Amino acid sequence: MNFQSGEHPINQDVPPFLPVKDLQAGFTDNQWYCHLARQTVYFSAYSREDFTRQRAIELARNITTLAPHLLSSFKRDEPGAPLSDAVLQEIISIEHVDDLSVYPNKWSMIGQDIFERADLPLFRIRVAALEDGKDPQGNAAMILVLSTHSLFEGADAVKLSRSQPVTRGPVTTRAPAGSRLKRLSYRVMAAVLAPLQLLAAHLIAPKVADIGYKSMVFERAKIRRVAAELDIRQQSLMFALATFALNDGGAGFSKKSISTIYADLSRNEDFQTNDDYFSFRMIDLKLNVEDDFITYAKGVETALQEAENGDKAATQLLLNAMFATHRWLNGKFPFFYTPQLFRFSAGYDLTLSMVPPQRMGGGMTMGLVEPVFSGTYHPGFNMCVFAPGRKYVTFNFGLRAKYLARVENINQLFAQFD
Repeated sequence: MNFQSGEHPINQDVPPFLPVKDLQAGFTDNQWYCHLARQTVYFSAYSREDFTRQRAIELARNITTLAPHLLSSFKRDEPGAPLSDAVLQEIISIEHVDDLSVYPNKWSMIGQDIFERADLPLFRIRVAALEDGKDPQGNAAMILVLSTHSLFEGADAVKLSRSQPVTRGPVTTRAPAGSRLKRLSYRVMAAVLAPLQLLAAHLIAPKVADIGYKSMVFERAKIRRVAAELDIRQQSLMFALATFALNDGGAGFSKKSISTIYADLSRNEDFQTNDDYFSFRMIDLKLNVEDDFITYAKGVETALQEAENGDKAATQLLLNAMFATHRWLNGKFPFFYTPQLFRFSAGYDLTLSMVPPQRMGGGMTMGLVEPVFSGTYHPGFNMCVFAPGRKYVTFNFGLRAKYLARVENINQLFAQFD
């Protein structure tokens, strides 16, 4: 069941590119790339209670208390001092509206204003509040927390939604996956590929960022039921719905195969392959195109199993090496690192990610209810983030303009299982 669907107008007027400041010198290579790309992440949910400016200030203060790393790149007169109400006022915006059903799609998730002022923390809170009373669903407002991805990830949002502290530190004390020779081979590959990526980006990447946002909401019970009927995992079903719909019979990405990369959040079964900051790792996933959806969905399940049984370190180790190489090149040739570089998709049709289940509770999210919207914006990648809750699952798309209308194909696909 899709009870909310819409899209944010394409933003053609991205603010001018700003160079990374020394404030980010302590970033890992992955953080550095996310910051330079101006990648953002967001969390949005309905509120049963009125959301006043004072409550928004309390939310912002609680966020920085439970997730202090969000202030790691914010210089204060006194290190460690709490944020003043004056600063918090600057990162909060409240609008009074007549209709909440157009949110969160009406908001822009691009969030470039986050990077425009060095005197403010790298996150924002926006509130859409009804002028009077509540809507038929009992909602009085909707909130959006928008942050730079360099300091925040989906796993953080899950902990904050449960009013739990987010700790930062080394993810593991074990050595990274792979032998020294293997890691050296990735560094050599990155030394060759990074300059080629720069050249390709400036030759073929889009001249204008045209990423738009669209969300859809589905009942978790139906996702669970259909996955069981097809004898596949819920993750495979969701990946299949999104990619099959966007490919639109080959008119979207390809008539043969869809090249995706997905975020894996498990770090218990093998060595840590990412850097010491983020908990996710990226894994290549190639999906063979089929005319029949059920056949395709079962193929997605097989592809996921093969990826999980294969070398899950390979893609992330190469990415780590690429980020490190680009960081070095940027120090020598910063004029090559224009916004156009980050509009280059490197051959990937779509990136996929699933945040851990949202279980809101505690003082931080009191009054907030499902569905929960959680996703990310990158200027060059088509992206879909799946945010499961107890009752609903949201599909959160950031897509180039030509793909946005195809999101509606998911309804037709899912309707065959009614």
